[in-house]
Amino acid sequence: MKNKPQNQWIRNLTAIIWLSLMAIPAQAVTVISGGHTDVFEVDYEQVGTNTPTLHLGVHTDEAHYEPADVLLEVGNAAYGSTAAFSSTITSLLGENAWILPADLEQADALGLLEAGVAKAGFPNSSAVTFTLVSVGASNPGNFVLFSLANSIRLSASGQAVGTASFELTAPHVHYNWGFSAAGTYTFDLKASYMDANFGSLESPTETYTFNVIPEPSSGAMLLAGMAALAAVRRKIRRTVQV
Repeated sequence: MKNKPQNQWIRNLTAIIWLSLMAIPAQAVTVISGGHTDVFEVDYEQVGTNTPTLHLGVHTDEAHYEPADVLLEVGNAAYGSTAAFSSTITSLLGENAWILPADLEQADALGLLEAGVAKAGFPNSSAVTFTLVSVGASNPGNFVLFSLANSIRLSASGQAVGTASFELTAPHVHYNWGFSAAGTYTFDLKASYMDANFGSLESPTETYTFNVIPEPSSGAMLLAGMAALAAVRRKIRRTVQV
C-alpha cells in the first residue's frame, strides 16, 4: 500500500511522456531520390454529384503519396555549371547549382529524380493554377522552377517568394528544378481551378520537403579526407605502441 502514491506518480509521468510523443508531428518516411516522379500532382476528385475537391500529392510509377510523408532527394549528381541557362536563371542560382533536369534521359543517366508537374481527372483542358504560398524560414538558398526555354514558373530567394504562381493546361510537364545551395528546403503549395459547374475550387495547402545533397567537393570528399586522416592517426598510434 505504501507504493501506491509512487505507482500513481509513475503512471502520471508515463501519460505525460506519451502525450508529448503524440504531439510531435510525423516526419517524412519515404525518401524518393530517382525515377519518374510527378512532384506536384493535383487530382480532381468528385463523389457522385457532390462538389469536387482538389488534392495535391506526389505520384511515382509505383505509388501515390501525401506530400507531408515524402522527402524528395536531390542527389549531388545534379550539381554543375549554370552557364547554359539565361542570365535570369544564373542570377538566382549562381555559377554552379543543383538542377534536376527537365530532360528525362539526362535525369535517368545521372540517377536523379525525373521530376514533373501534373494534373489528373479534370473534366476539360482548362488551366490549373499552382501557387507557392510560402517557403521555409530555414531554406538555405534560392529555388527556381523553370522550363527548357528558361521561362520561370516558380521562384524563391531565400525565405522570400519570387514568382508565386503558374498555370498548367497540359496533363503533364517536366521542368528544371534548381537549388542554389545544399540543405533542406520546404515549400507550401496549393492548387486552384475554375470549374464550369461549381465555380472556384482550391486545394488545401501542402508542404513539400527537398533535401539537396552537397556536391562531392564539399561533402563526400571532405568525409573521405577525414576518414583518411583518421586512418593515418590510427597507424601512427600503432607504430608508436610497437
